[in-house]
Amino acid sequence: MLPDPQSMCFLIADISGYTRYLAGVELDHSVDVLADLLGVIVSSLQPGFRLSRVEGDAAFMFTPGETIDGSLLLDTVEGCYFAFRRRRRDIYQSTSCACNACARIPDLDLKFIVHHGPALIQEVAGRQELHGVDARV
Repeated sequence: MLPDPQSMCFLIADISGYTRYLAGVELDHSVDVLADLLGVIVSSLQPGFRLSRVEGDAAFMFTPGETIDGSLLLDTVEGCYFAFRRRRRDIYQSTSCACNACARIPDLDLKFIVHHGPALIQEVAGRQELHGVDARV
């Protein structure tokens, strides 16, 4: 028998402009930029949030709803945003590459979607998966 669903806070951190950025840029450099920026996003949201999955240019994170309040959530989102902006600036300033992927790094930004609802955490194939209507992205 499965446990009762628990209250969760879901957070999606999505790199804005990434699809437009990909149009006409070199894929070998753009994939490195994406991996670097997603790494910063995920690490700056942890340990408060756990990574559920990465979907393209977005990280889907969650935490039990009882462990976070509005002020802490805003601080977490703000800290992640500033870490993203710093890393984006550092990547751009440290490259001498003139390719489109490197030249257009400043076009990228970050947006957040936050939702609260019930979900179950279930072990599937050695990974923790979220189940519930509110956990579907």
